[in-house]
Amino acid sequence: MTEALLIADPLLHLAAAACYMVVFVLLVVEMLLGRRTASAAMALAWVGTSTHALGILARWTVAGHGPMLTKYENLSAYAFVTAGLALYLGVRKAGLRSLGVLLYPAAFLMIGVAVYTGPDLVNLPPAFTGVWLVMHVCFYFLAFGSAMTAVSASVLLMVRSRLRPTVAARLPDVDDLDVAAYRFAGLAFTFWGIGMLTGSIWAYNAWGRYWGWDPVETWSLVTWLILGVYLHLRRFFGWDGTRAAWLIVLSFALALMSLFGTTFITGSLHGVYFR
Repeated sequence: MTEALLIADPLLHLAAAACYMVVFVLLVVEMLLGRRTASAAMALAWVGTSTHALGILARWTVAGHGPMLTKYENLSAYAFVTAGLALYLGVRKAGLRSLGVLLYPAAFLMIGVAVYTGPDLVNLPPAFTGVWLVMHVCFYFLAFGSAMTAVSASVLLMVRSRLRPTVAARLPDVDDLDVAAYRFAGLAFTFWGIGMLTGSIWAYNAWGRYWGWDPVETWSLVTWLILGVYLHLRRFFGWDGTRAAWLIVLSFALALMSLFGTTFITGSLHGVYFR
């Protein structure tokens, strides 16, 4: 049983990635050519996310812990949340379905990198226990997916005016994209803050301190503050449109640095979770 699940795990992930890429193609066909491919795209998106969930569950069953330790596990979880939000928007917010043009390829890319790094199993270190760790990890997954969605809305907002009028007409209007970026940035800011808070409580239990200016902690704080600046400028100084979109893209670049880049550049206590 264990061996069968170990074999099924990467195969299910690859199948999910294939579904995400086909969904992307169907959404692009709808956007560029005006073909009615949305229903097929959403049906396949359900298949992809369900298959992805089965892959995560298969690994969870064998490893005995959730997706929180290796590159493979973390990237899979980030991809799952990203694709899940794309599916939610496609089903419940049809006007924002076109955000999937960016969200599904992102999920595909993350799974591809995850599988490339190898699905080797690693035992949890003794410190990786407790509900605070679970909350810490889950809220960062949600924060990443929300930030990715905000960036997708911002990118579409910036390129919309450069597309042919017939293509631009099939996208959400600028105001809808701007509001979507604002709302999902607010969610990212909230989830990121809760992730830091729960992480500090877990760090006290695991390492005997709430905050230690570890590189990952520092970059995480910088990212959260920049997201706060973005929301402040929007709320009190009327920032919107392209200049706000560029700021959220900057915030997301810092998020990538915090979550992924720091462990490659310098030593960190958090390096154990992404190896």
